[in-house]
Amino acid sequence: MNFAWFRYLSQMAPWLTILLIAVLFVFLQGSLAPVPSLLFDLPSAGAADSAQPGLVALLIPGDMEGSESDGTLVYFDDARYVMSDRASLDEFSSRLGERAIETKCGVLTLLSDRRVPAGDIMKIMSLAKAARLLHVQLAEKRD
Repeated sequence: MNFAWFRYLSQMAPWLTILLIAVLFVFLQGSLAPVPSLLFDLPSAGAADSAQPGLVALLIPGDMEGSESDGTLVYFDDARYVMSDRASLDEFSSRLGERAIETKCGVLTLLSDRRVPAGDIMKIMSLAKAARLLHVQLAEKRD
């Protein structure tokens, strides 16, 4: 009997094993290393039955791990604003007024993380009032 193919396979086995282990590491690379991320505790965007959809602002604390800012961050109309920066807050206020006029909408919905200070939420509400928005809705997360 000719067992040359068996001898050839037995010589190649260590190299095939190394190749298979390398392929396994490549496929598992994403699930083995933890990805740095931030965890937010945000409410759903559902509004009351009588409310009409309008402008939405997202508020998250800026002093979280991985964030370069120390004030509350406001995401509105595809832009980021920092509450601790006066120029950024003025820019947010003017953009909020422009969008309220453009959309002819009098409703601002605030989606806020639980760790955002109440003072920052009140500041956003006063900016909304200055922008002539009629209603400010605070979305809540129901557990």
